[in-house]
Amino acid sequence: MDWIKILHTRKIVNFEPSDIFDQQSGEAELLNQLNSQVVRKSKLSVLNRLAAVIMMVKCSWLISAIGCVFLLVISCRQTRIGSGTVPVSLDHNRMLVDTEIQRKDGSWRQARSWIDTGNPDFFISESSALDLGIDLSAAKEKTGEVNVSSLEVPTPSGVRIGGMPLNFSGVKSKVMFGPRWLFNTMHNDANLPSTVLMQYQVIFDYPGLHLSLAEPGTLRPRGVQLPASVHFQTGIVQIDVVVASDTLSLALDNGASYSFVSEDVLARLYDQHPDWPRRTGAVGCANIWGWWPDEGSWPVMRLPEIQCGAVRLADVGIVGLPNFFPNGIGLGEWYSQKTARAVDGFLGPNFLKAYRVELDYQNQAVYFDKGTEFNSYDMDLVGITLRPEVDGSYQVIGIASKDGKEAVEGVEPGDILLKIDNLAVTGATMGTVVDALRGKPGDIRILLVERKNQQFRIEAKVERFL
Repeated sequence: MDWIKILHTRKIVNFEPSDIFDQQSGEAELLNQLNSQVVRKSKLSVLNRLAAVIMMVKCSWLISAIGCVFLLVISCRQTRIGSGTVPVSLDHNRMLVDTEIQRKDGSWRQARSWIDTGNPDFFISESSALDLGIDLSAAKEKTGEVNVSSLEVPTPSGVRIGGMPLNFSGVKSKVMFGPRWLFNTMHNDANLPSTVLMQYQVIFDYPGLHLSLAEPGTLRPRGVQLPASVHFQTGIVQIDVVVASDTLSLALDNGASYSFVSEDVLARLYDQHPDWPRRTGAVGCANIWGWWPDEGSWPVMRLPEIQCGAVRLADVGIVGLPNFFPNGIGLGEWYSQKTARAVDGFLGPNFLKAYRVELDYQNQAVYFDKGTEFNSYDMDLVGITLRPEVDGSYQVIGIASKDGKEAVEGVEPGDILLKIDNLAVTGATMGTVVDALRGKPGDIRILLVERKNQQFRIEAKVERFL
């Protein structure tokens, strides 16, 4: 602006400096305006004309330099995510979001991604990998059959969400050939791992069904702040909670379907508080995958209260997992391999769903902003434990027990569930199937099952399982 003021003050031009910025003109047009007005000033002295020409040359260089800097800033900003909010959906308590992954030829494909704060690796399904043009020959024998459960591959050249590019630098990427339930339970193509999420400020708005991502430090935190510990290689977050007189350290794992601790932790709590509600059999969203050992007989307990600093939740369900992890270790010891400190298990979405949860990885803090009432009736349903099969069908693997007897009569482990009322089960997501079993205590659900090539129609009652 200074150079324009000089020209105007010396009466070399006859428009105000503000006029320049009122016009949507480029540098060339601006200089043409200046030049035309200078030429029309026929009474100008030679010295004034010469000064005007020199000034225009200087200004042309200055404008060019400013333009270059401006374009550089814009270019840099286009490679950064800034901040953005996108809608999500929930299936079996798991949060899913639409993403795009870049193919080998540079084009983009839509991908349904499962958001997983408890897993540092990027997973891609086999079918998605083939569509992306990823070479899978290293995973196959001469017969062409896959001989490994996973194959580490280069990270895709681009992944974006809501048009925003995500930073996958240094993230380990794997094509998962098995277990199949990583993809067929949610109909997802990939996941969004903790190592990507940790590079941003992240908001999981469960009541509003939105995911927000922002560069660190750009969002003003909202809600009750809790101190957290972050493992800066895996991106996994943990907080400390108080249950009665017991202090537990638990990871925040929204990629799971429920909250889980080691079986010995649950046994200790039950020994101290035998009056707390406890049942056998993982039903509802406690039925995490259907493929983990003895899922139909896991103990489930309702904790009267969990205190996390100023955040208090009542009647939270939690499952005790037996020691079936590698080398016979428990959940806490296995999970602690990827956390900053030892943990006893993890808190899942059944704990988080009433809140807008903000993760500030950079400052190792979690913010809880309550958005709805906590659902303590998440175990009101038909008490069967299911396993999704490769062909899309669902097998009954357990019948929950209540007060020492099976909660559902007429259904047997091994039955193939075909329908729940009018819902054809085969090919549906696990969340869709489990939700169809829900209702108010006393409601009847009509189950159609197949057993030894015969079909049976069973009236199953919805009960308050826990």
